[in-house]
Amino acid sequence: MFVLNATSCKKLVHVDDPNDSMTTSTVFSNDSLAQAAVIGLYIKIMTNPKFLLNGGMSLFPGLSADELERNVLVSNEEPFYNNSISPNNLLLNTNIWKAAYAYIYQCNICIEGLQKSTEVSTAIKKQLLGEVLFVRALCYYYLVNLYGEVPLVLGTNAEVNALLSRAPGDQVYQQIETDLTTASDNLMAVKLTTIPTKYAAQALLARVYLYRKNWSKAADMASAVINSMQFSLEYDLTKVFKFKSNETIFQWAPVGDRMNAAEGFMFVPATPNGRPNYVISDSLLNAFEAGDLRRSNWIRTVGQQPTYNYPFKYKVYLSNTISEYNIVLRLAEQYLIRAEAYAQLSRIGDALSDINIIRSRAGLPDIFTSVSSEQCFRAIDQERRIELFAEWGHRWFDLKRTNRANAVLSAAKRSNWQTDDQLYPIPSTELEIAPNLKQNHGYD
Repeated sequence: MFVLNATSCKKLVHVDDPNDSMTTSTVFSNDSLAQAAVIGLYIKIMTNPKFLLNGGMSLFPGLSADELERNVLVSNEEPFYNNSISPNNLLLNTNIWKAAYAYIYQCNICIEGLQKSTEVSTAIKKQLLGEVLFVRALCYYYLVNLYGEVPLVLGTNAEVNALLSRAPGDQVYQQIETDLTTASDNLMAVKLTTIPTKYAAQALLARVYLYRKNWSKAADMASAVINSMQFSLEYDLTKVFKFKSNETIFQWAPVGDRMNAAEGFMFVPATPNGRPNYVISDSLLNAFEAGDLRRSNWIRTVGQQPTYNYPFKYKVYLSNTISEYNIVLRLAEQYLIRAEAYAQLSRIGDALSDINIIRSRAGLPDIFTSVSSEQCFRAIDQERRIELFAEWGHRWFDLKRTNRANAVLSAAKRSNWQTDDQLYPIPSTELEIAPNLKQNHGYD
């Protein structure tokens, strides 16, 4: 299978030169080659664990927040937990920033090639454009939430890209919304979870609207996914993260030898009673209510004096049998998005109804409608923290977007925490070669 490689972005981001590059006119000369080019993007994303879209966002922001702690010292990972990341950190540069722009650049190659092609059929062109616009939006969503202002690379001209400065966050978000809206219009409304569909674009749009405080659109978009009746909550919690889960809206299939999901590879010990590399923080562990089935099904405890509690949503370390994929979007989050949007719109009863759907699945009693708005918001935060822990950086981003990062993390991290830690530093290697890039405050 031909895999399209992203050529170098020169001074904006280093991407290895391709060994088997082909001209875009050749790549996009028929349907099958165009499809192979986009599949190549997915293979690139899934090749290495602990990278941006393959486990990295569950790990690094989880360490930065109050969710995860390292149980074995790794020098480049420890700063994420200590909130003392250096601009020279190799993981910051290679696994996050460089990876994001490599994927974005490959998306841009596909977008330009598809738009110029006269040989790719209309239906395939429309679908593939939707897919790569979704991926580009997903990359920028993580970049803007990790770094704040970032270069907005929308083309493949290396000279232009090399001189880009950091775009304001509002401009980046506007591009994300534009990409996802176009993707939603282009993509198929089918239950096919291993490629982006209309429902995947709507689900990510719902999250983006929530972050942008566009409560009505967030509720409407989440409702579109929920009311599609294509997805349903798995009431057996051991099945939620299986590749056949009815809850999955979008997931990527693993490509590495014996690999299932990257989270399983990262969090599950190599042997059943082995010492895990990462453990759940006491703060998170103590946040579970008595009787919460997520505690018994999604956290595993091993060892005696000391005991280790580690994330067990994904249950496979390595296996010849593939049963877990990289789940990017799932239905439970859509209920929580809609609940928060409803609460912000003073529809407390509707918000509690959605919260109670998630609580019921967890074996917990309903919250009754007599609660205040403040109590409702606290309940939403509690459910988001427990339902989405160690998953795609939700806790880290939630603390920042609700302006609670300082209060929560100054207590959790004590003297290690500084206000400027809410944004990761721009990698120093990029600052050295891109003349118009400026460093985040506190990292100069």
